[in-house]
Amino acid sequence: MDAKKETKDFEKFSFDYLGKPLEIKAETCKGFWSQFIGKMFSRDKEPIIFEFNKLVLAGIHMLFVFMPLLVVWFDADKNVTKMRIMKPFTSFDKAYAKYVLEIPMGNKIIANFEQFED
Repeated sequence: MDAKKETKDFEKFSFDYLGKPLEIKAETCKGFWSQFIGKMFSRDKEPIIFEFNKLVLAGIHMLFVFMPLLVVWFDADKNVTKMRIMKPFTSFDKAYAKYVLEIPMGNKIIANFEQFED
């Protein structure tokens, strides 16, 4: 009897930061629980993307998140609407978005983002 394999969806996002184009491939979190948990209690350095059914006021908190994150809000056309580095346990922010990308600051793709001031 074969166990049912869970497939993961990934999405690519491109944006410019510090004058450099970046392309990030992130695991998609579409369900309530995966969006609720996000990076809480995790030390995983891989980016994740929250995908909503429509444009929503997406709030991101950093309670129980142990690492700083670069958070990027995107509209339905994948244009950046807001970008912010958020600090563990203390940050909260929100913006209208269809997609919200969370990238741990320790991720090798964005090592140069540590120059960004909050």
